[in-house]
Amino acid sequence: MTAHTFDAVHEAASIAESYARMATEFAAIGDARGLRYALRQAAVALASAADAAALLKPTSSRGGA
Repeated sequence: MTAHTFDAVHEAASIAESYARMATEFAAIGDARGLRYALRQAAVALASAADAAALLKPTSSRGGA
């Protein structure tokens, strides 16, 4: 279960990263419509990653960071 959750977080965060990179490209060329689209999609993917990460429980630690 935990491994699948980490996989889901990884996939959603990777998608968010792709859209964020796309947003920088749209901004660089002055494409407002593409920029808005890419930022909306990045936000949706990042929210999905955060929702999946919320299912994870911290591991018990014996000191350290």
